[in-house]
Amino acid sequence: MNKTYYLPGYFFVFIILLTCFTSSASAEETYAVQEQQMLDLINDERLSYGLEPLILNPILTQVARDHSKEMIEMDYFSHDSFDGTLFSERIRDAGYPIYRIGENIAMNYPPNVVQAHENLMNSAGHRANILSSDYNEIGIGIWIGEYSSYSNTAMYTQDFGWNSNVVVPSFSIISSQPASDSIFSNGAEQIFSIQTNDLCDVSWSVDGTVVKADEDVTQSYYNIQSSSEGVYGIEVTAVNPKGSDSVSWVMEVVPEELPSESVKGDFDGDNDVDFDDFVELAEVYNSSLGDVTYSSVFDFDGDNDVDFDDFVEFAAVYNK
Repeated sequence: MNKTYYLPGYFFVFIILLTCFTSSASAEETYAVQEQQMLDLINDERLSYGLEPLILNPILTQVARDHSKEMIEMDYFSHDSFDGTLFSERIRDAGYPIYRIGENIAMNYPPNVVQAHENLMNSAGHRANILSSDYNEIGIGIWIGEYSSYSNTAMYTQDFGWNSNVVVPSFSIISSQPASDSIFSNGAEQIFSIQTNDLCDVSWSVDGTVVKADEDVTQSYYNIQSSSEGVYGIEVTAVNPKGSDSVSWVMEVVPEELPSESVKGDFDGDNDVDFDDFVELAEVYNSSLGDVTYSSVFDFDGDNDVDFDDFVEFAAVYNK
């Protein structure tokens, strides 16, 4: 359900049944996590439409939480409080200016925040509140309990408002991976990524050369794989009308050394076929005349016997 209110103004009401989820964590911690998840979903929607993100307001948050809790405890579903108080009066009495406010409420069983958000977005009235440029603050309150004999029901309240003193965060890269700016690689694939707080154009460069570009994104990735030993500078720059931001990394590549192939005829492992190897072959040849087990490396021609033919093949290698 949603309601929008202006002074002087009007309101409209929509009711929608949704779904929610429960958690084994403590109620307060669980609700706070879910409320932040719902805020992230809302702001992702707003960013995709070029709108400023909503900022959590503690007064609106407490009003929203109290209303969700009351609806569970008093077993009702309405924008008005159980005693008939209007949602605008609740917000006003809490000390928040009601020049520009709105409210969405939803009842959910069983629990799933993502599904609840999607259902709200599929309802024209709720969607209008979520995507309205008339608001720059929000309070989200969630409470889970028994409602109408359903023991695992959640109430969601979203209270929207406008505060002329809100400072909208400037454009920035809000997260990047890898977290460290110094990376050591053995030449395997390395993935770099960023996330921004607004739509932007992104360019990736390696040692000053642009290697990838993305447009109108809030997330961007670049994969690099280099087997050449050396130090590489990776930089990503994000730009939008509000400003620009960048992140850089230094990646040192030290490829793993592959084990060298053994030299045929190098029986003593000194990477050289010499007289010492001839001596070893001769000893094996003499031993093989009796009942003695020997390594197959001495059997040059693979006939399961160390014989004169193996001396001939060894000599060919020795004389190279």
